[in-house]
Formats: sequence, C-alpha cells, structure tokens
Amino acid sequence: MKLLLIRLLAASWLIQSGYSAEMRVWMSRKGGTLDAELAGVHGDMVSLTNKDSKEIKLKIEDLSLADRQHLVEFGGAPETIITSGKPGLVEKEVRIDTSSFKRLDTKLKFPNGPSQGIELLETPHFLIATAGKIRPQAVAETAERVWHGMAFHHMNFRRDWENKRMLILLLEDQEIYQEVGKWYAERAADEGNKDAALEIKNTWNESGSSAIWLTDEMAAEYQIFNSGLVFQIKDDSKFSKSLSPFIVHSLAGRLLAEQLGGVSSYGDEGYFAIITGHAYFKEISLGGKSETLLLAVEGTTKDEISSKSGFEDGSSWARSLRPLVRSGKVAVELDPMLKWKAEELTPERLVLIYSFAYYMQSDLKRLADFAKLVRRVESSDQIPDPEEIARIFGFDSVEKLEADWMEFIKSGSFK
Repeated sequence: MKLLLIRLLAASWLIQSGYSAEMRVWMSRKGGTLDAELAGVHGDMVSLTNKDSKEIKLKIEDLSLADRQHLVEFGGAPETIITSGKPGLVEKEVRIDTSSFKRLDTKLKFPNGPSQGIELLETPHFLIATAGKIRPQAVAETAERVWHGMAFHHMNFRRDWENKRMLILLLEDQEIYQEVGKWYAERAADEGNKDAALEIKNTWNESGSSAIWLTDEMAAEYQIFNSGLVFQIKDDSKFSKSLSPFIVHSLAGRLLAEQLGGVSSYGDEGYFAIITGHAYFKEISLGGKSETLLLAVEGTTKDEISSKSGFEDGSSWARSLRPLVRSGKVAVELDPMLKWKAEELTPERLVLIYSFAYYMQSDLKRLADFAKLVRRVESSDQIPDPEEIARIFGFDSVEKLEADWMEFIKSGSFK
C-alpha cells in the first residue's frame, strides 16, 4: 500500500508543484488547436480541461515544442519531454484549411499612394493584397505553413501575434508596384530617414521582395501589423505552388524578425546573421534549394548595389562547404560570423551562416535551445554575445560550441 501511494504521488507530482492553471491555446503537429487549462501530467500523457470542464488527454509527443516548453517552465515537467517525439518539418505536415481563405469586398488603399484600391484575400493570419493577374492561393497557403512552424516552435509567437494579420502585397501590376515604392520612399524621407529613403528608391526595381512598414493608421484600419512584405512579380511561376523557395525565404525571415522585435543599435551585432541564416535554412529545407539573392547597398548615396548568394548550385551547399571546412579553408568561428553584414558576404560566408542556422535547428534539443535564444533576444532587445549563446546551447565555452558545430558540418546530418 505504501509503495502504491508513492507511485500515485509520483504520477501526479505536477499538480502538486504549485502550477497555476490558465486557459491557453494548445497545438498539435498538424495544426489542431485546443483552448484548455492544464490539469496534470501522467507519464507520457497530459490532461487538459476545456472551457466546458471536459477532461481531454493527449500524448505529450503530439504537442507542439512550444507547449512542451511551457510544461517544463510553468508546469514543472521534466526537460526530457522536450526531446520526445519526432523532429521534422511541421510546415509540410500541417493541414491547411484553404476553405477559410476568403475574398473581401474591402480594398486596400494607401494614404497618398496608389489611387486605385488593391484586391484583398484574408487568411487566418495574413491579409494578402494582389494587383495584376497573380493568383494568391499558393502564397496564402505557404504563409500559413510558415506561420505554423513559428507557432509550433516558439512559446510566445502565438501570444504576441494576437488577433492581427500580416500584410503581404503581391504586385504584378508594375504601375501600382512603382506607386507603392514611391509612397514608401517619400514616407521614409518625411520621417527624417534619408538613408532609408535613398535605399528604397535605388533598390525598388531590383528587389524581388522587401519588408515594408505601414502607418499606424493603416495598421489600425485593417487590423494588421505595421510590418509586412511586398513582392514584385515578374515571373509568376515562383508564386504558383506552395512552399516555393523564394517565398519561403522571404516569409521565414520576416516572421522571425517580427518575433525577435527591434534590437537596439548597441545590440544588433548578429541580427543579420541569425535572420539570414534562418531564412536560407527554411528555404532549402522546405523548398529543396535556394533561389534567393541578397542585395547589398553601399555608398553615401546608397547607389552602389551588388547581389550576394551562396554557392552556384543552390541545392548542394552542404556538399560544397564540407570539404572546405575539413581542409581548413573555411574557419568555423562564431564571433566573426556574427559581425558580417550583407556587403561583406562571399559565397563561403553566406553558406557558413546557413550552416549555423541548420545546426541550431537540427534536432529537438538544439531547436529548443534556439527557441530560448529567440526569447532571450525578445526580452533584451539585443543579440547575446558569443559566450552567452554558447551557454544557451549547453556549452561552457565558445570553443566547445564551435567544435560541435564543426563536427555537425562534417557529418552526414548537414545536408
């Protein structure tokens, strides 16, 4: 009897840990959600109570990584649940209900911008504006898949997103595209940011996609974020299928940047490397190859423009980098990498940035540590220094982190 009591106490220890139940959204790998409170954890199962006081039991390994991290940090569950379940690309597994996409009667209008309204398609998390013959369904599905990946992995992502949507502009109509660019450059100049205005003006025709910042009035009127994406569409083949590489790259970088938030001027070292690496990692892992060039802008008048890319074969970057690392021609060092800017990139440097993003998300343990790194940036508005990044990933020195990263590049796990 005594032994049985001990076992019962061990099985229900979570409820005794002082956990304060709260209603939150729980999510599965395939996108199913449930509003419920935590009732307890029993072995590999979690008990939840929904708003109708009905108890629901789920396998822990079926919950999102963000949910499991929540159980560890606020429910006292053991950290071993973080590495339970299968890894993999949840963006491909999630079930997207395209019947929830709906055309709106309302049209998007810019203050002092294009006079004609732009057609709108609403999805659960995005507002997609189209001008021209482009069909938005594939981009809409891709956006929802990339959104699910962020919500699956990062604890605060769904909470911070709230009930807003992010604007995506798909502009095949060149007249409207040019009018949006003119509006955006003038807005930057009116706010006193002359360098940004020059950069927008000089790169607008060259850019396939750009981040765009909207006025507070537009954000409030359409219930969208101030930040969004605008695509210049010259070849609609890149926009006709779900998880197209270039679209994934643009969305993955934008969503991670939104989650990281604005970093301070004294703490932005490494921001470019983390965002860029993540965008390329998602592009290649989900789209099968890289199709994205980066624009680097230099000069006092922001008119010296060059493009940067990885190795020429966009589907075999790992095979190209591996022998360079093994021979010592490419050094695997964290501190210099965090200092690189777009204009300083070589193919080798860009692919090394990609390799670090791949390393940070290569298994569930590292992925959970990457999520901790993201939350660290959220809370501090700066990128941690290399020593703290090493500690986040469980190493007591940068050298040990670099050695592990190097072994990963040399291994068959890096693809």
